[in-house]
Amino acid sequence: MSSAVVSHPILKLSGDDLSMVSSFVLVSGSIKALAQQYGVSYPTMRQRLDALIDRLGRLVDGGEPDPVSDFLADLIAKGQMAPSVAQQIRTLHRQQLSKSPARTDQGVSPNE
Repeated sequence: MSSAVVSHPILKLSGDDLSMVSSFVLVSGSIKALAQQYGVSYPTMRQRLDALIDRLGRLVDGGEPDPVSDFLADLIAKGQMAPSVAQQIRTLHRQQLSKSPARTDQGVSPNE
């Protein structure tokens, strides 16, 4: 096995995401069939796939997983949160991260 395969971005996806990718391939890319398999509506499955595509795109571009964005996307896909509320939370979270002091490898601020 080549090193390119071992470090492929798709392998950084969560187990749930990898299962969805496998299921999607096994139903020949049919979102309708995948939605039936997962017991959700077509629009819900489309949202889940869009979120998965976004996560994979970030990984392919060399980014790291964003657990807050992923969590919010899952809540939206499950109908537990409105997209506008999720966007507000994500924006606030990113603002707080940009204001926080630099962290060291030990997970504490150099001034602590």
